[in-house]
Amino acid sequence: MKLYTTKHDCEVAGSWRTAGVPFPLRDEQAAELTPPRGSVVAPYVPADTKEKPHARLGRNKRRNRKAAH
Repeated sequence: MKLYTTKHDCEVAGSWRTAGVPFPLRDEQAAELTPPRGSVVAPYVPADTKEKPHARLGRNKRRNRKAAH
């Protein structure tokens, strides 16, 4: 069983689920609700494992910098 979250509040697997709150689903259940078959459920990714921005330049600085001539 893996953890999943919903994109909005709805009923999943017979229980009301709140968006952003992780809950377990069997692989067979998740196959019907995750893309490409469904779009309600997404795999749960803890906040501490998300990719952090580059340490040297911020996101906007990197995009707006000018090339050397």
